Amino acid sequence: MPGVKSLHQDSENSGKGEYIRGHHFGYAGILVGRPEKSFCLPLHGQIHEGVGARRHDIKIGGDPTIVTRMANLVIRTAEDTGFPCYVALDAYFSTGPAFLTFKEAVNEKGEQSVHLITRAKNNYVGYLVPENSSEKKFQEKDKVSLAKVFGFSEWFGETEVMISGNLRTVRYFTWDLFWKPVRDIIRFVFIIDGDDRYILMCSDLTLSGGQIITIYCYRPKVENMFRTLKHLIGGFCYHFWTKAFPDVGRGEKIWLCRLSETERKKFDLTLEAIERFVNLSGIALGLLQYLSLTRGSEVLEKYEGWLRTASSDCPSEGVVRSVIQAEFLSSSCKVPADRTLRMIRGRGRETSSDLAA
Repeated sequence: MPGVKSLHQDSENSGKGEYIRGHHFGYAGILVGRPEKSFCLPLHGQIHEGVGARRHDIKIGGDPTIVTRMANLVIRTAEDTGFPCYVALDAYFSTGPAFLTFKEAVNEKGEQSVHLITRAKNNYVGYLVPENSSEKKFQEKDKVSLAKVFGFSEWFGETEVMISGNLRTVRYFTWDLFWKPVRDIIRFVFIIDGDDRYILMCSDLTLSGGQIITIYCYRPKVENMFRTLKHLIGGFCYHFWTKAFPDVGRGEKIWLCRLSETERKKFDLTLEAIERFVNLSGIALGLLQYLSLTRGSEVLEKYEGWLRTASSDCPSEGVVRSVIQAEFLSSSCKVPADRTLRMIRGRGRETSSDLAA
């Protein structure tokens, strides 16, 4: 199977291996719904490692890396939507290349298409903005260690932000500082949430600290989307193999240039099949989310299961899928059975009436 790589994952679960073999997917999604119930709607997913020699879609950011591939994927998705947006990424993307890649992407009006909001690492430093533009930048006396800012608690104010559908009070302090990797001003937001301390970075200097915190608090929706796509939809349960891909041992490298033209075409078709399968699964998940947001009350009325607590009037994707399955199987007996319908029926569970017959 092409594109498979050794991937490292940090997890507190001892049942998970530190290294696994698999595909590294990047996915861009858009936030939909309401503050009390929202989803990450999957828009575009692609493999980001193991396919560099066969993919030439990096237009901005120089050499292709995981960071620049993800940034370009977000930029293309934002351009397809037709309006500027903000992207919330984890601390892995709090790098100079990520900010610079997004900075280079501008629309017809000369505005930045995508602004990045990410979590800073504790060892980062910034520099005070000089009052006189003729002064040298990045002088040692102007250096600010970001982690030490939390020692000045009197600088922090309070605000209420929506976190996971709940209104919570946090303390924060906003500071615009020069950041060397981009040689530009970045807005840093220092947050105290109970015993937790963390720092956010934003490329848009017009956003308030509260707005930056609110946007970043929706980032876990991406993780929920991946979990639902994997376990509920089966979006990664694909088995697309090609004999054109040679057998390799552990640690061996494949030189695609040594493959024949026919083998390279089969290689590309296999990658295309994998990405199409995952993106079609994303469409299926998006349909479940749409029905949850627009037909939530109807879905809950027809749901035959038992919910311990009803968090909102918008059911989960799992509840919507359960209702659709029941409706489809009950109505499928009323229409002529073609080949596709017979295949679906054959994979369904046997009911008591089927066993009695």
